[in-house]
Amino acid sequence: MKHTSHGFFWPSFTDLMTSLFFVMLVLYVLTVLKLNTTIKLQKEKLSIIEAVEENLKPLKTDTLLFAYEGAYKRFKLAFDVKFNKDKYDIDQDDHLLYPEETRQKIVDAGNKLKTVVDRLKKAKESDSKLKNVSYIIVISGYASKDNTDRNHNYELSYKRALTLWSYWKENYIDFESPKYKDLIDLHIAGNGWGGVGRLPAAMEENNQRFLIQIFPKIGDIK
Repeated sequence: MKHTSHGFFWPSFTDLMTSLFFVMLVLYVLTVLKLNTTIKLQKEKLSIIEAVEENLKPLKTDTLLFAYEGAYKRFKLAFDVKFNKDKYDIDQDDHLLYPEETRQKIVDAGNKLKTVVDRLKKAKESDSKLKNVSYIIVISGYASKDNTDRNHNYELSYKRALTLWSYWKENYIDFESPKYKDLIDLHIAGNGWGGVGRLPAAMEENNQRFLIQIFPKIGDIK
């Protein structure tokens, strides 16, 4: 009986090892395929990010109208927009210091931004890998600490951002136009005394500024 038992052991052991070998082989193949797919997706995402960066380059290299703050991945108007105390309306002469000069620069900056947005639109239409890419544009207003009412200054900074958006629209710079409906998601924000990258106390009045942020939204890659 013992001889018979040993005779069945080795074929069964061989079958078990063969089965384990095929299981491991299948797992190895599946792992390689998964890794290859992941690598391919990462390469595609990288190529999309590079294409987006290339299309934003004209704004990053502009020094007259926009200044790029690399540490915070955002743009700010490169020129001063000086409001009188508690004022916010770009259309009103008594709200701004140097109103005519400032308004002209604001229009020029809006047209520059529009040129970049049109470039993003054209790239999306012509490059298949960008078809699922859209962008969030945030117009942020800031206020200097020229009074002790924090809530008032948050409201004031929002009104400044709102009037910038409105003034651009008056001058046919409309990022909510139907032609941008699948491209741009526009947000208006008031950062008040908050936000990163504020200037030091000695330069507090220069915290009265506008920031423009552009975030790409990359959809699913199949």
